[in-house]
Amino acid sequence: MRFLANTIMRGPMAAILVTSVAAMLGLLLPPLGYLSAAAVGLVTLRLGLIEAGKVVVGAALATAVLGAVAVGNALIPLAFLLVLWLPLLVTAYSLRRSGDLARSLLLTGLFGVAVVFGFHAGVADPVGWWREMLHRMVEQATAEQRELLLPVLDEMASLMTGMVGAAVALGIALSLFLARWWQAVLYRAGGFRSEFHALRLGRGLTLVTVLLLALSWMQPAALPMLTDLLPLALVLNMLQGIAVVHGLVARSGANSGWVVAMYVLLLLPMVTTQTALTLAVAGMVDNWMDFRARIGAGKP
Repeated sequence: MRFLANTIMRGPMAAILVTSVAAMLGLLLPPLGYLSAAAVGLVTLRLGLIEAGKVVVGAALATAVLGAVAVGNALIPLAFLLVLWLPLLVTAYSLRRSGDLARSLLLTGLFGVAVVFGFHAGVADPVGWWREMLHRMVEQATAEQRELLLPVLDEMASLMTGMVGAAVALGIALSLFLARWWQAVLYRAGGFRSEFHALRLGRGLTLVTVLLLALSWMQPAALPMLTDLLPLALVLNMLQGIAVVHGLVARSGANSGWVVAMYVLLLLPMVTTQTALTLAVAGMVDNWMDFRARIGAGKP
């Protein structure tokens, strides 16, 4: 990863090459798309908005050519531009100016909010739209399979808009973290580690999350957009919960296996949701209790 970061910082053409190639590879393996966005973020953090803007324009042109040749679609860069590259320009520039990781992370949440509101503005019935889309996916299934799957898909349809908004914000946040880590590796050893271990998003986010939880429980028909923001709020709190675990392990000198166990649980399909919700609750409570401040450095 250090080699990739060094390559990006060798000059505009190298950064454009990494950004555009990672974007195209992201079509086959979506996580690689985050490398593309992180490259834009690293250039923004280190060199500023103008140089990063040049990389985005160059990568958009290069990706358009690659898309036209490889898959016959020159509009591929439009998705990366709107969903990843422009958000990284904004959030990384905010981080460059303020040095406040929490503020920049909250800014990623605003892009998730824009996705949710935009979907509601463009689609009259988001739940119905998702239901139809999901049902098409199982048209070729047997009658028995459809009988089992359709109730599950109907339940998923009511969650999809919020989940997409949360996924967009999470992708931007992970790309920003990677860009900041690359910057620390190259120019400021240990900088990202200390920032992330101290990450706190504030009591305002906790109060907003509690309000959204209450609205989700009441299910007001007139406020579907607000209830769709709950997954987004939980994802932001989850990221703080992850930072809490990292910070507590580092300050207490505990075995790093605790951190490994947390990520294993997050990746296990059977307990992913429960683990993510537990971390989100930990992040929410930490805004009031500040667990890391209660454990002195080196204390078990």
